[in-house]
Amino acid sequence: MEGANILTRSMIVFGQGALRGHPFLREEMAALGAGDVVRFDRAFFSHVAYTLANAARALVLGLSDGRSARPPVKGPLGLYARRLSRLSAAFALVSDASLAVLGGTLKRREAISGRLADALGWLYMGSAAVKRFRDDGEPAGDLPFLRWSCEHAARQVQESLLGVLENFPSRPAAWALRALAFPLGAGHRPPDDALVAEVSRALTEDGPARHRLTADIHLPGPHDPGLGRLEEALRRVSRALPLHARVREAVRGGALAPLPADTLADRARAAFVIDADERTAIREAEAAREEAIAVDSFAPGEHTSRRRAPAA
Repeated sequence: MEGANILTRSMIVFGQGALRGHPFLREEMAALGAGDVVRFDRAFFSHVAYTLANAARALVLGLSDGRSARPPVKGPLGLYARRLSRLSAAFALVSDASLAVLGGTLKRREAISGRLADALGWLYMGSAAVKRFRDDGEPAGDLPFLRWSCEHAARQVQESLLGVLENFPSRPAAWALRALAFPLGAGHRPPDDALVAEVSRALTEDGPARHRLTADIHLPGPHDPGLGRLEEALRRVSRALPLHARVREAVRGGALAPLPADTLADRARAAFVIDADERTAIREAEAAREEAIAVDSFAPGEHTSRRRAPAA
């Protein structure tokens, strides 16, 4: 049952993670179990000081939009590291307050626990994008990936935390937490359309940026169904793009009629717009694309006959 995704999100990631990762919670529980008042007081007052420090840090970072943070990196990495630091402080404050206000009932409030798990997960994703970009030597071609990843992660963290506060059972506590965690309001926007288009182009072009992202991914052979055929189609279509552009230019210039489309490559070859090898490349690209997007088809009754007979 613990393998179920909904249980992992709603209870294990934050519920068990908070207990294991909190700097004072386990110590407080252990002291209570042992009946050690001195040990508990020490852990409890350290916990109170920790929460107050988180509140102050979240407020200062929120008012400065993360600019008061001092990340170990500069440039675009520094910008996104500061934003993640700000959201990390907000998460620490909201999660600590949730544990204090809800206590053991947090396990039963799975929607709130799940949103806190979402916020934690997206903080990890944003941090991983920053680390990957830095470890790869900060290649300029990967900057759109970094921007999209961090902007998307920041937006998701913000929406998850706001969802917690909007459904917080104690409304005064929710108002106070929102004023501390988001003093200037919800400022993180999703990636804009221009950035999404830039990332999409980089992902669909057979270029170095895409190769860096997929360097550790196994790619099947070109004739293997699924990913293998898709990759082969991408390679062939990418090589044929300049040829298609040349043919389109000839159509726009009036040297070729646009229709019929199925004979356009042959007519371009006859008009010496492309040579024989280039015509072959266009045909192979079209064939690979058709094969990649084709769906299974069956003759009448063929699909039914292939179904496995029920077990006796």
